[in-house]
Amino acid sequence: MKSILVPTDFSKCAGNALQSALTIAGQTGAEVMVLHVVFPNEGVDNNVYNVFWSEEYMIERNKGLNVWVKRFLRQPAFKNVAVKTECRIGFPVPAICDAADDVQADLIVMGTTGATGLRGAFLGSIAAGVLSKTKRPLLSIPKQAELDLSANAVFATDFRFRLGAPSLDVLRKLLSFTKGKLHVVHIMDKLGESRDSAREKSLTDKLGKVPHDFHYLHDRDIAQAVSNFIESVDGGLLIAVAHEHSMLHKLFFDSITRRFAHRIHVPMLTLHDTGA
Repeated sequence: MKSILVPTDFSKCAGNALQSALTIAGQTGAEVMVLHVVFPNEGVDNNVYNVFWSEEYMIERNKGLNVWVKRFLRQPAFKNVAVKTECRIGFPVPAICDAADDVQADLIVMGTTGATGLRGAFLGSIAAGVLSKTKRPLLSIPKQAELDLSANAVFATDFRFRLGAPSLDVLRKLLSFTKGKLHVVHIMDKLGESRDSAREKSLTDKLGKVPHDFHYLHDRDIAQAVSNFIESVDGGLLIAVAHEHSMLHKLFFDSITRRFAHRIHVPMLTLHDTGA
């Protein structure tokens, strides 16, 4: 893992995301890029025609961004983490996705609830927008949460996915320095569905040396079943693959902020199917 992108609106939630990203970077040696997106109608008299030409305003936003980031870098654990900052004018989803492409980000880390007002939407519904537009792994950090490297991880899956090498690398790298155990859970469509040894072996091969076990549950409410399972194993990280044919597809793309994210109060790593 070489590069991590962290969009921010300077909220506490964004701070939690940066804290988590710096923790990962400290373990992997990745460089962190902290991005602040300035809305086109933000700035001089809230005038859409003026902000593009307000060099002074952008200078001030950059200064504010650097001051905010330096607060986190004072922590001894992050003294060797390489961090860059950038402000861009634009709309959040395309600006974040473009920045991720520009720095070839291996991972995007975002908060899922930000400040109030216009910029408050930045880290709420915008996280879902980025998730639907990028093919890069995205680690979303809920309000009041941080990445806990000592906790167990839960991989919710229907086994029908094809992860590319970059996503597999991020998954294995992230799990390699966590101290908890990985629990793979499959929510069955039909009661009494038998274990699928072939698919278990395939996933085991993908995970490599990561210690893990398998669980099968039956529940019509997938989000609630996953939430309950996370609590039962003291999970601190949810992992899932978003792909078009998954039974989790609607949860990730159609209504992530309404039906799923509000029930999950731990960081969530979303990977993308290479066929999605």
